[in-house]
Amino acid sequence: MSIHTGLNRAVGTAFLLVLAGACSVLPAAAAAYETYTYSYEGKAQISPNAYIPLYELSAFGEAGALNKPADILADADSGRVFIADKENNRIVVLDEQLDFLQTVDSFVNADGGQDGFNQPQGVFVADTGELYVADTANARLVVFNSDLTYSRTIDAPPADILPENFKYNPKAVAVDGSGRIYVVSQNSNMGVIALDADGSFEGFLGAQRVTPNMAELFWRMFMTDEQIARTSSFVPVEYSNLTIDDKGFVYVTSAEIDRYSLYSAVWSRSTDSSYAPIKKINPSGTDVLRRNGFFPPVGDISFDAYAGADTVEPSQIGEVALLDNNMYALVDTKDSKVFTYDSYGNLLYAFGGTGEALGLYTQLASVAFLGDRMLALDSADGSVTVLEKTEYAGMIDEVIGYQENREFDKAVAKWNEVLGLNNNFDMAYLGIGKTLLEQGDYQEAMDYFRLINNKSYYSRAYKLYRQEILGKVGIVLLLAAGVLVVLVVKFFAFARRYNQRMLVQGRTGTFRSELMYGFYTMFHPFDGFYELKREKRGSLRAASLILAVACGAYLLKYLGACYLEKSVESPPSLISSLLNLLLPVALWCAANWCLTSLMDGKGSMRDIYIACCYALVPMILFMVPASLLSHFLVQEELPLLAFFSGIGTVWSLALVFFGTMTIHDYSFGKNILVTALTIVGIGLILFLLMIFFSLTGRMVALVDNVVKEITFRS
Repeated sequence: MSIHTGLNRAVGTAFLLVLAGACSVLPAAAAAYETYTYSYEGKAQISPNAYIPLYELSAFGEAGALNKPADILADADSGRVFIADKENNRIVVLDEQLDFLQTVDSFVNADGGQDGFNQPQGVFVADTGELYVADTANARLVVFNSDLTYSRTIDAPPADILPENFKYNPKAVAVDGSGRIYVVSQNSNMGVIALDADGSFEGFLGAQRVTPNMAELFWRMFMTDEQIARTSSFVPVEYSNLTIDDKGFVYVTSAEIDRYSLYSAVWSRSTDSSYAPIKKINPSGTDVLRRNGFFPPVGDISFDAYAGADTVEPSQIGEVALLDNNMYALVDTKDSKVFTYDSYGNLLYAFGGTGEALGLYTQLASVAFLGDRMLALDSADGSVTVLEKTEYAGMIDEVIGYQENREFDKAVAKWNEVLGLNNNFDMAYLGIGKTLLEQGDYQEAMDYFRLINNKSYYSRAYKLYRQEILGKVGIVLLLAAGVLVVLVVKFFAFARRYNQRMLVQGRTGTFRSELMYGFYTMFHPFDGFYELKREKRGSLRAASLILAVACGAYLLKYLGACYLEKSVESPPSLISSLLNLLLPVALWCAANWCLTSLMDGKGSMRDIYIACCYALVPMILFMVPASLLSHFLVQEELPLLAFFSGIGTVWSLALVFFGTMTIHDYSFGKNILVTALTIVGIGLILFLLMIFFSLTGRMVALVDNVVKEITFRS
């Protein structure tokens, strides 16, 4: 082994300060970048700096300059820092003050021959103090003792064990407490390679799969070979790096994920790992990473779904580094940024960027944490930037520790201190809400969750709050529900008897009987709509009132929706809520009348309008109670309520169909044809309206320009 002993610490420090051209040590009053996080709505929120750059090192004592370094590692136990200096084929070793200690560039191997590295890209220090080096181009791992003397070489697994055409070029390595070795191989999509303590091959873990959907498979049938080549392949994705925590969980990153699938995962707030740039794999190969933050941990969430000119690209996660309290940091090698998350996947802060100023990078490749300092390795510049943790980041670390240890009172107090420095930090409100939730203060927790529009946690808190209330007044509510059911049953029985009496007596014309007849058409559509037209059981005034009540039901559904159903980002307006009903009714009546006039229809526009309005009765009867009940349900129960409300809508649509058939005296088959043509007619009317409004807008703009020109010339 050739080990170059460094200067002592004092001399080394003086040497670095003198060589200002090669090594810049610049104190920073403020960072050249902005630190930020994302709100629950996905908006970037500027926050106080979590780390401040202190200085940048570009020369390292006797080691000189680095050449395309690939990895940096800080060993907390020994205080040493290791840099994989890729193009110089060596490992540079520094002390905790980043003074040069030695380089490891050659060694005597087990056969007694002189040996060296070939483009090493990864370093890792095991619990035993041994240094593992991923000697990439030599296709092996080289292990050194804690004093950096050569220990052993772990060659590539036998070719007959690996898949055909598999190339073993380890670029990252990690070792668990039992000595089991995990390797990421360059240009491999088979997953993480697992070796036992002796280096024998055990298998592959956690391959990142890409699952095509049916639409993608369908369109590929019509693509040329060139188009298929430009699309993503349906093969596992390559891992870019890995590390391991003290519990034996392996964290792996993927730099290249199908961007549309990643975009969909972000904005659907997916907790699935199918398209995830970061995984936490247990010894059996299962991903157990929690993705319960506002968005899954992917780096920047503001990117375009499709590639093209001037589109914003997604982050390329090239490395993961672990911090205390189960936090972890992701390195975006595209934009040279660092994203720090807690164990639940909440983004705590993000910072960095590309540029020439201190704290910006040409190509950020790796980061390491040593005490309150972060060491950022710039691969292109061959430099290391030293950043210091701020009070703000220290407070966040402290409060995350309280939460991990379930010290909730301390957590709330500390979160309030964080809010004193950054009152736009949604994560702080979430943290307080979660703490109140754990303490059983459900109502106040709901207020905090609603403040940041986090419906998921609001629903959890409301569910527990509802259980608490039901425990006190559950019997009363149950009796009230029973009474309500009895009243509804009695009302329908009364409506049935009333309508039968009116039919027997032949009494028509009273407003009351016209309204009550709507309950008859619900259950007897053929007789009901026949009597509605032939015997004048209905009227325009009753139909219009039913339509008005239906409009009220729609207003209740959209404007009076419960918090969990209402969109805070784009709340509905009064006009849009009414148009959701009035426009379809108007278009149906107009299109159906135009068609049936040409197809021997017996019904007039009046008959079509009345039948359409009377058909809305089931929708009203289902929609109103569904809208009211939604205020008492939690998130996972709302789909059942939507199904209940949908029954009324389908019932009403069926009545429209049978009402049309009855008033026009059509056969079932002909009515299907007319219904289909009516839908086509509605589309045509909408198209013509779009052209009309477009031409009107252009005419108005033309007249406005002429008036302005005349005014200007005069």
